[in-house]
Amino acid sequence: MGAKESSLLSAEQLEDYAELTYLTKWEILLIMDKFLPLEPDEIRKDLHRRIPNRKIMEAFPQLKFNPFRDRIFEVFSSGGDTRCSFEDVLDLFSVMSDRCPHRVKAAWAFRVFDVDNDRQISADDIVALCDRLVGTDPGLHRDEKTCIAEVILEEMDLQKNGSLGEFDFIHAIAKVPEFYHSFSFRP
Repeated sequence: MGAKESSLLSAEQLEDYAELTYLTKWEILLIMDKFLPLEPDEIRKDLHRRIPNRKIMEAFPQLKFNPFRDRIFEVFSSGGDTRCSFEDVLDLFSVMSDRCPHRVKAAWAFRVFDVDNDRQISADDIVALCDRLVGTDPGLHRDEKTCIAEVILEEMDLQKNGSLGEFDFIHAIAKVPEFYHSFSFRP
């Protein structure tokens, strides 16, 4: 696995990617094996080719069935659009790796969970997260989601300003060891 496509990446590129990510060389080659068939001719010409996220989801089912997939793509797309390059996908899998340090993983999770991109996780963000986790039909009633948001903010909001900043989130999530295993997947 990876041998037939390894010629696309030079030994130096592979070494650089391994040094710049939390991925092994084998994992990088595995990701390339899944990424290259999405648009083989174009990618061979331009390794920085940006591929539509819908195609990437087909190659990586762990994204296709993730309730946060649109947020994950939005956060990891270097172009801030509906496309990702090979390096964007490497960054994503690097953060989702078991070898990614907890604080780094938590900082990226904060960005994913900040649904409205205002650099705060507010009650509205938490309600939106509840909808993603349990669905909206039948889902939870609005007052139940509001209650969940209030309890979370009461417990995690160190500055008592009604929302979580990145520091609050990272501090609180450090006390939840299950988080690191649930915010992980492999190529």
